[in-house]
Amino acid sequence: MFKRVPIFSYHAVLSEELDTLPEDWSPYHAITFSAFRQQLDALTAAGFRAAAPQVLTQPSLPRKTAVITFDDGQVTDLDAAGELKRRGMTAAFFVTWTRLGSPSFLTRKDVVELDRLGFTIGSHGVRHTRLSDLGPEQLREELVGSRKMLEDLTGKPVTALAIPFGAYSNAVIAAAAAAGYRSILTSDFALAVPGRSVYPRLTITPRITCDDFKMLLADSPLLIARRRLVNGIHRRLNRIRALAAGQ
Repeated sequence: MFKRVPIFSYHAVLSEELDTLPEDWSPYHAITFSAFRQQLDALTAAGFRAAAPQVLTQPSLPRKTAVITFDDGQVTDLDAAGELKRRGMTAAFFVTWTRLGSPSFLTRKDVVELDRLGFTIGSHGVRHTRLSDLGPEQLREELVGSRKMLEDLTGKPVTALAIPFGAYSNAVIAAAAAAGYRSILTSDFALAVPGRSVYPRLTITPRITCDDFKMLLADSPLLIARRRLVNGIHRRLNRIRALAAGQ
């Protein structure tokens, strides 16, 4: 049995390079569709099977199990879903409730269609805010509220949460568990150990080449450590830029 599982975190998957991305899209996370296809090809060539995040709660999984996730709910999720469906792969789409129907984001109808196609729908909060900055009542609203609205929309249980901005604390984890989430996904750059409730993910960015991706599949600790450091630096720089832009 495989002890650690790669959980890949995607955001926008673009058909071509764009000079200007839509508002509220992160250029740091947007990759090209050709890179996405290459990575799916690498998964297939390496013998990996894509599974839904619900399987992570099991204490052990078959060797070469991977989980594919998408955060934010950009409209490009539909194209990515089509590519996954053609390959017989599954994935989880974590959507932010208040962004549904906004320009360049999924609509509620799109979410229902993704669910109908067999993909997992998960919560990314009500407003895409830093959960670690919220008080208990606001935190409960984000977690319980988003879950209830998505369950009302799809008619199915929503038990997976992807934490916006990767910003969490012990209080956030406790609140998410109390809200009924069984799988809580972070942005910590590491492989996941099944059978727990909190799982790190490998965030895919344009900086990750196809060779890098293959090394992740080979479970290279050195690469993972290096990427964790690089991702941490970029997250800090993004926070600094965001603070500066707000002044």
